[in-house]
Amino acid sequence: MGGKNLLKIAAGTVQAFWMVSCGLQQDPEPATGRLSFAIREAPVSYYREGALIKSTALKDTNAFLLSVYSTGGSKIYEGKYGERPADFFVVPGGYEISLRSGRYSPPKFDSPVFGDSRTVIVKENEQLAVNFRCSQVNAGVKLTFAEDFKRRFPGEGIDMVQGKKRLSYLYTESKYAYVDPDMFTLEYNGGKGDTVLLQKRVEKGQMAEMKLSYTVPDGYNSAFAVEVDTARNWIVSAYNIGLKIPTGAVTIEEAKRMAGQKNVSVFGFIYGGDPTTVAIRIAPPFTSATTLVIAPAMSERNRNNCFVVELPPGKIRNELNLVGFPENLGRPVVITGEIVPGYFNYTGIKGTKAYAFLR
Repeated sequence: MGGKNLLKIAAGTVQAFWMVSCGLQQDPEPATGRLSFAIREAPVSYYREGALIKSTALKDTNAFLLSVYSTGGSKIYEGKYGERPADFFVVPGGYEISLRSGRYSPPKFDSPVFGDSRTVIVKENEQLAVNFRCSQVNAGVKLTFAEDFKRRFPGEGIDMVQGKKRLSYLYTESKYAYVDPDMFTLEYNGGKGDTVLLQKRVEKGQMAEMKLSYTVPDGYNSAFAVEVDTARNWIVSAYNIGLKIPTGAVTIEEAKRMAGQKNVSVFGFIYGGDPTTVAIRIAPPFTSATTLVIAPAMSERNRNNCFVVELPPGKIRNELNLVGFPENLGRPVVITGEIVPGYFNYTGIKGTKAYAFLR
């Protein structure tokens, strides 16, 4: 007499049943599909304790956390990958599948998370094999601090905040803090309440190194460099907190999500002019006095991070256009107008009402 334990999962309800027969197997009921899973091993690298860790493959994937939910929200499975059933019998339909190397509550030091997420459609009587290709799903941020910054903001360090969680980042720290791919905030508390220093958005898999300084600039250059790793994007950027950005001004990244809103003040650097749907001129001579382009930094190379700005006739055009004033290139500026999509194939600002150079 033999026994076999099959796990049948249908419509979000898990039922275990024993079949006891003389070598006979019972097929799943009609109108079901089958899911199976595999992990595609790949080399990974990440930072821990401030040092680069390289691995030939992800370690102990059996301890990864697997979740399978129907697109209607019913839980099919949630647990360790190594404890999953060999096959999932499910009713035809859509399923949200996620695999993660662990749980963490950001921001947190030394906590890279790897995984993959899929939305799949299972058809009747189909066997669907899901092959996970794991990559880093959160982002790392490493801060360094110039002496002028530490003099301006005395103490032991600042706070990194995401959602309702905050992490103390000491001036002596050398580790990467890991955050979710979203906005995070850097704040300083000198005993008089929190001061927001900057907000930054990161994408999954990015590793950002940020050096914070505090100087009143004599010139208008912004340092920004990009290195590309085979597995992830590595970003090194310098932020000068000394720029007096007016209260209420938003970054270009934030403004992208504000299409249709009027009277929005956007901070950026005058990056170039003569925009077309495929190109920007970033050095003189310029030929168009009716538009210019702003960017988050002067070394930006992604057109999707640039804004085209309309210069209406009058004082604004007469003072901002790059045909007459090429020396304005690189100057930090706040420009106020309506955020519009599809302006020369860029997000942009039309109906410009005001501008202010930052000193």
